Amino acid sequence: MAKRISILTTILFLLMPACIACADVVFKPENDFFNKHISQVVYLSRSFCANGADGSVPIVQEPGSKRTVAKLQNGDEVFIAYSCLYNGEYWGFSFDCDGWVRMNQLLVLYDYVAFAEDHPGEFYQYKGNYEEVNKAGEAVVWPWPGADAPLWTVSDFDPANFSVSLAYLDEQGREWGFVTYLYGRRNIWVCLSDPQNGSLPVLNPAQDPVPWVPETAHEEIEKSASQPFALIVVLVAALAIGTAALIKVFWKPSKNEPGGENHD
Repeated sequence: MAKRISILTTILFLLMPACIACADVVFKPENDFFNKHISQVVYLSRSFCANGADGSVPIVQEPGSKRTVAKLQNGDEVFIAYSCLYNGEYWGFSFDCDGWVRMNQLLVLYDYVAFAEDHPGEFYQYKGNYEEVNKAGEAVVWPWPGADAPLWTVSDFDPANFSVSLAYLDEQGREWGFVTYLYGRRNIWVCLSDPQNGSLPVLNPAQDPVPWVPETAHEEIEKSASQPFALIVVLVAALAIGTAALIKVFWKPSKNEPGGENHD
């Protein structure tokens, strides 16, 4: 158990510098409900699609309110920046609509969190020197390794702004690096073995949207309700893929533990 805690602490330490660097671009909405319940708010930053029982999903001024500020048709995509547990229900805040929506009326789109959940125990600490990326001078950015399509290309690559915390080896032997923050974007992947190639084979296509499972970060924040917002943002950003997912994905048992291998 002590080893598990040590590994988790190391991972959080690796993520923390990038989380602190991007704290300035994590915006706090001007929303009365948000400010009143800030201690229960969790930074989510994931994309969803509407999935209402009657074909549409209302976005309301605040949880429990009947005042509708917007309406999504089933299939419409919405970016949920924050989630909050209120009166036994999870609600998500949308900057685009400036309102709240019940999370059980949404389906979460496949992303880096879902990829991590699909590949437990396959990530490892990166100890390389970004040789191919430095040589190329640019890098294609992906939402996850082997995704359907890349996001964009960093053409003015600066090694000083590039840091890989964790890595993953795909089934064809390519090494990928997880980057927590790069030029305003968070939680992205770069193929370290072939950084300029935007036509890599699709090895992990996006799966169908699924119901959202609340991150255990909600429990952590509820235990620390007195923390100021800035600290909450930093801590939750580091825990964005969920405390449970971190343990499951990144902890590898040693040979002395059941199912473990010895890695010198």
